Amino acid sequence: MVDKPIDKRSPPAETIAPIPYRPPRRNRGKTARLSWKWLTAAGLALVLFGLVALAGYVFTARRVLIQIEPAPADISIRGSLLAPRFGEHYLLRPGKYTLQVDKPCYAPLETQLVVGADKHQSFRLTLQQLPGKLTVRAHPKDAPDAEIRAARVFLAGQEVGQTPLLELAAAAGVQRLVVKAERYQDHQSEITVEGCGRLQEMDLVLTPGWSDVFISSVPTGALVLVDGARVGKTPVTLELPAGTHAVELSAERHKPWQTQLVTEAGLPRELNGVRLEPADGKLMVKSSPAGARVMVGKRYSGQTPLEVTLAPGIPHVIQLSKAGYEDAVRTIQIETAEEETMEVDLRAVKGIVHFSVQPAGAELFINGRSIGKVPQRLDLLATVQKIEIRKKGYQPFQTRITPRPGFPQEIQAVLKALTPKGTSSQERIATRNGYALKLIRPGPFVMGSSRGEQGRRSNETLRKIELKRPFYMGLKEVTNREFREFLARHDSGDINAISLNDDDLPAVQITWEQAALYCNWLSARESLPPAYVLKNGKLEAAEPMTTGYRLPTEAEWEYCARLTPSGAKLKYSWGAKFPPSSKSGNFADTSAKSLLPNTIEGYTDGYPAAASPGKFPANPLGFFDMGGNVSEWCNDYYEIYSYDAKKVVADPTGPKDGSLRVVRGSSWRHASISTLRLTYRDYSNTKRPDLGFRICRYAQ
Repeated sequence: MVDKPIDKRSPPAETIAPIPYRPPRRNRGKTARLSWKWLTAAGLALVLFGLVALAGYVFTARRVLIQIEPAPADISIRGSLLAPRFGEHYLLRPGKYTLQVDKPCYAPLETQLVVGADKHQSFRLTLQQLPGKLTVRAHPKDAPDAEIRAARVFLAGQEVGQTPLLELAAAAGVQRLVVKAERYQDHQSEITVEGCGRLQEMDLVLTPGWSDVFISSVPTGALVLVDGARVGKTPVTLELPAGTHAVELSAERHKPWQTQLVTEAGLPRELNGVRLEPADGKLMVKSSPAGARVMVGKRYSGQTPLEVTLAPGIPHVIQLSKAGYEDAVRTIQIETAEEETMEVDLRAVKGIVHFSVQPAGAELFINGRSIGKVPQRLDLLATVQKIEIRKKGYQPFQTRITPRPGFPQEIQAVLKALTPKGTSSQERIATRNGYALKLIRPGPFVMGSSRGEQGRRSNETLRKIELKRPFYMGLKEVTNREFREFLARHDSGDINAISLNDDDLPAVQITWEQAALYCNWLSARESLPPAYVLKNGKLEAAEPMTTGYRLPTEAEWEYCARLTPSGAKLKYSWGAKFPPSSKSGNFADTSAKSLLPNTIEGYTDGYPAAASPGKFPANPLGFFDMGGNVSEWCNDYYEIYSYDAKKVVADPTGPKDGSLRVVRGSSWRHASISTLRLTYRDYSNTKRPDLGFRICRYAQ
């Protein structure tokens, strides 16, 4: 390859570069006008679009009222590009929004708002003020430099700590502040917690809750007890809390001194110069025999052996007395806190008792102790003596007697032979004045009525009873003629001009004691032991119960009134239905309308008041007037018994004492179904125109 020679005469190469476009000068104005029109059109389109969009928002938005207390410093709503506000109202389309509120001294609030389809909606919100801080200290009144520690602090009813209480967070607002300290009065006040984290310091003054009590005594050095606790010896100053206190001072060889002391907080008290009395002496009084009554001066103190306290330094008269013994009188003087013993031998006082007993050879028991064969006479203490005479094959004889010095007494007894084994007791017996009784061989039964029975009274509780001893029950009520053989002046009276005094009518207006005395009178006529004895000035059933004539026990009475020979129990004495069938008994019938406010409608028995016993048919066991005619006294004291399904009571005789006696049955004055059903009747020992009795006795 051959290089071509360079032509030095060729011109130099040119550089090519771009230049800006410049339209022809004649078209530049026209292009500018076109650009402006285009921009204007675009702007108008954009404005038109914005107006359309805004109109659409306005038409679809809801008017929402947002009220916030207190008024916030800053509110923001998230969840929408637009949230126009007009005063307290906002225009918001339906949907969910987040509301955020800020205000100084208040906790930030952020919550969700759900805007619904309603045109007008409202939301009420409350900002919570930030808590404040409390510092609480306490000091005693008049001692500002002395701090009370561990006082309990309560704010708005809640215990929040103990003093000193430092920078306690407390909700802003009015709060009730209570401070309690032992031995101080409670401090109570209302405070305003400022909040916003501000610290408030409170120094409280507590008033003492005690009283300064000064106590001194004569002699000094007495032990002081307050409410049972030892607190020192006199003289002493005590700080006692407000209230009532039992204060006692005691010193050796002196009587204790006691008082009730009322103290008020901050008010001093004085018990100055309390004088203690010398201590009583002690005297042990003994007697032979024991059980003597002891009188110190005119004051009864008890029975020997007995310890009594006596004022020192003065003479005292001691009197001892015991039934059957002479009184003994002693005078004694005893010194302070001294202890002595007095022993007195009582001198017996006796009376003579003669005995006339048939058949001979019987054994005599005095107060339950055998003294051998019955003697012709015996010297016995002048006190109540329980006499019992026994002989094999004969019924025992029992009585009580009080021997009287200088006045000999005699006991006459004719023992009755027992029924030989293998033979039966008589089915019927009669008293000396002809009153008839029928033998009952009882067995177990249930007294009272169940709760479900119509007309049952609350005192008719069920009781399981077992009557073991055969007894004789009077067929009829005791008449005026029979009772007047005992008490000739007896008057049964009348009712509204209807006489109750005829001889063949039941004896009424009878007290329980009169009925008991009548039974004893019948027993004495047949040499039977009395069923009733005098105790503490009143008649009581003998213990154990004798074979003498007596009033029936409540259990015996109900057995005879309500049971049939087969052992079945009747609801009423006549049967199971009410009202009673015609001529069942003498009740409050139509013939008694002029006498009584209540009668049995449609029932007529022909007797407006009492009828002669036995005028109406007997009950299944053969007894007359167990329902109707007159109510009847029983042996027992009155009592309401509790039900015990497992307990069986044998031969009950009722309570040992009481103020009311039992009356059973119904009378011509009674029309109520409960009375006719043989419920209890509780009367005292009184007289009534429809209250009589019938008699009873054990067969052996």
